[in-house]
Amino acid sequence: MKQKLEMALQQAVASLLEEHGVEADIKVALTRPRQKAHGDYACNIAMTLAGRIKQKPHDVAGMLLERIEWPAGVEGAEIAGPGFINIQLHHASEMDVLKRIIDEAGEYGRAEATGQSVNIEFVSANPTGPMHVGHGRGAVVGDALAHVLAARGFDVFREYYINDAGAQIGVLAESVWLRLRELNGEPITLPEGFYPGEYVIDVARQIMAHHDFESLSKMDETERFSLLGALAINAMMDVIRDDLASLGISFDLFYSERQLHESGRIQELIEHLKDKGLVYAGVLPPPKGKEVAGYQPVEQLLFRTTDFGDDVDRPLAKQDGSPTYFAADIAYHEDKQARGFDRLVDVWGADHGGYVTRVQAAMQALTGKKKCPEVMLVQMVNLMREGKPVRMSKRAGAFVTLREVVDEVGRDAVRFNFLTRRAESQLDFDLEVAKQKNDENPVYYVQYAHARVCSIMRKLRDEGIKAADSDDVDVSRLANDEEKALVAKLLSYPEVLDKAAVRLEPYRVAVYLMELAASLHTYYHKHRVMVEDAALVQARLLLMRAVRQVIDNGLDILGVSAPEEM
Repeated sequence: MKQKLEMALQQAVASLLEEHGVEADIKVALTRPRQKAHGDYACNIAMTLAGRIKQKPHDVAGMLLERIEWPAGVEGAEIAGPGFINIQLHHASEMDVLKRIIDEAGEYGRAEATGQSVNIEFVSANPTGPMHVGHGRGAVVGDALAHVLAARGFDVFREYYINDAGAQIGVLAESVWLRLRELNGEPITLPEGFYPGEYVIDVARQIMAHHDFESLSKMDETERFSLLGALAINAMMDVIRDDLASLGISFDLFYSERQLHESGRIQELIEHLKDKGLVYAGVLPPPKGKEVAGYQPVEQLLFRTTDFGDDVDRPLAKQDGSPTYFAADIAYHEDKQARGFDRLVDVWGADHGGYVTRVQAAMQALTGKKKCPEVMLVQMVNLMREGKPVRMSKRAGAFVTLREVVDEVGRDAVRFNFLTRRAESQLDFDLEVAKQKNDENPVYYVQYAHARVCSIMRKLRDEGIKAADSDDVDVSRLANDEEKALVAKLLSYPEVLDKAAVRLEPYRVAVYLMELAASLHTYYHKHRVMVEDAALVQARLLLMRAVRQVIDNGLDILGVSAPEEM
């Protein structure tokens, strides 16, 4: 109905603009008024048009109402205030959504294929240790966003970028070597900066089960650390894949940074930038806002990113001639673009916020596209237990691992709670609250609403009452305020999914489900489904079936189960 109303208004707008000889691309957008007295939908398009056609907004609204052809189901429309158009629908027209939900079932809220492909890169945690809860939030947000975009018709490709090149891999290899020596009876001292967690000992044990320690000892140091680094990465990626699986997350591709270096693509990129005149030899000023002791300006190979919105040109090569991480990252994003994706979306930790502009500047230089990749920044999680911070883990050495949290509170609690706030907002996650079976636990609150409806339906079946065909149900019998509120909430589900997809905000689905659950619980405490009036029973049963279906659909988008009993 909302789409039909917007289309009717859009046609009236086009007609009015044409009459006044004005060329403009003005989109109509309807909103739900907070007060029922203001109608079922409201539109401020007259205010937008007023300046274009040099008329008062109230008069413009009148012109639109004179020429608009409303779809069936509209009871009337009126002008309010300076020029708002308030639209009132026939009572039964919105109630028909219940039949649609039952007919479409799991497809309700989903859109037709857009023909556009989206590459979503998320998590991409360094393979130097198990995932912590901060990585977990990024993983859940990225996975839920992938589900949202797929539901709205995009062809989604999930990708993980393995940072398996660079100094941190060398430190991991040396940390494993020390633990191997320790396991073979040598006393060791772990230097500062090495990886202290018990997981490094686990990796050393795995390596020792397949490789002779004496042979490793006799190896050339460079060869040994190269081998140990590769073996450690493989072992840690197995752990990370298992951690992700515990949250129900999988990827279409794990892309290796090391293989990117070995392929020669980075050097090809630099040569390409040289050919385009986007690279020069220059000297960067010292970092802004802080003094660097003994700073010596050095001539470097610089990318003209300031030509595309960055605040300083960026180096592509280190002093030893090897490519910078930035150069590798540009090559990686260019590779994604070359694979034919229409959109690139990256989900990064909030600590990478300063990196967004330079990558987008580089991609604009290469592709002409602005704001590519689209970047979501995910804030850290403050892990709590009964209101007090939880900081340490025996396994990781310095942080609590994601797997420890999942094992303690469960997949559903982790996924849902991580999605209850905007990704860019910090999140306090209390382990004890996440295990509670009451209204304070968001996932329990929503799942209980689903289970409550299932319980109502079972009781009706036990009484011998079967659900009638939806076409035979008189939905006009649903007339009280709580029923109207539930129907209005069910109607808004496709719009919620659409906003979540357009704005890259999967948290909207979780918030919607909490609101729908609240409406259901309110209805349950005020009204009975099992009443004397058989026609009213069938209407209310249809409403309950629709609520159950939409909760099920929404939880599926979030990767959370919908239990029938709790």
